[in-house]
Amino acid sequence: MDVVYTIKDIPGKGRGLVAARALSRGELILAESPLIVQPPSYTNATILRALSALSDAQQRAYFSLANAHKGVHPPPLGVFKTNALPCGDHDITTGTAAGSGAVFVLSSRFNSSCDPNVNNYWNANQGMVTFWAVRDIAEGEELLISYGEHFAERDARRARLKMQFGFVCACTACSRTGEELEASDRRRVAIASLYDEIGQYGAMPAVGIRKVKEAIKLLAEEGLLDTRGASFYYDGFQFCACKSATLLSLRVFLTRELLCAAVSDTKNAKAWATKAWQGYCAVRGPDSVDAKNMKKYVQNPRAHRAFGLLPKKTLSGPE
Repeated sequence: MDVVYTIKDIPGKGRGLVAARALSRGELILAESPLIVQPPSYTNATILRALSALSDAQQRAYFSLANAHKGVHPPPLGVFKTNALPCGDHDITTGTAAGSGAVFVLSSRFNSSCDPNVNNYWNANQGMVTFWAVRDIAEGEELLISYGEHFAERDARRARLKMQFGFVCACTACSRTGEELEASDRRRVAIASLYDEIGQYGAMPAVGIRKVKEAIKLLAEEGLLDTRGASFYYDGFQFCACKSATLLSLRVFLTRELLCAAVSDTKNAKAWATKAWQGYCAVRGPDSVDAKNMKKYVQNPRAHRAFGLLPKKTLSGPE
């Protein structure tokens, strides 16, 4: 049996997962079904009802998890608030929030980093949370996901994590000091700003492409391109495939099927789609909805419903 990880005591963190061997980017680390699932309106009472359906061993596993809310909430609720992972469509980059949360025996033991080497993704078809190596990982390296927002200043990230999970983040990103920290804060805030700004250039795809490339450059400098680059590559694809007659968010009008017209830049659309597909395969798995959609566009950019609605316009690719 291929042992991918071990669970160990991590100084200052409690229990955590560590790579049992070298892992390659895009490798599946763990897939697990939930112990309990709760809707957004969960309460201590709803959690108790869910726990009552579990075996004694499963209940012991649940209460063995960390509780950052002792003395504030009853233990069942405190454990859930501390350990729940998204159970639905959830994306830190886009701000999409999952409709439900779930607690897991193993998956809830992943510790956090603002520079994660693992991405968690809820696979609805399997009914399981999956964890993917977002970069090459050395044997003995701790496996870390992100509990919160990447694109904020260090102090803001730390404050949120302290409030919600009861710890002061000391990850590699949060441990930066002096000019290195200032540069990191500027990059992360700029990436967040660019994400919002990019959506305003539906009528100006050439400008939009420049903004996408600027964001990708900052992600690479911050060491987050492998983790969060896929959604920006998808924006690049959309700019090459589509041009809006309004200044509404590109992401919004595409999903709502508002007025959209294609610039038919097949070559560059395919190049952007390829980058997005590779990114989604690595961080969400090749059978994820996003990876499957992007593979379709890689094979045939014209499959996008908006392709070909305007005269051809040549933009630029990701390189």
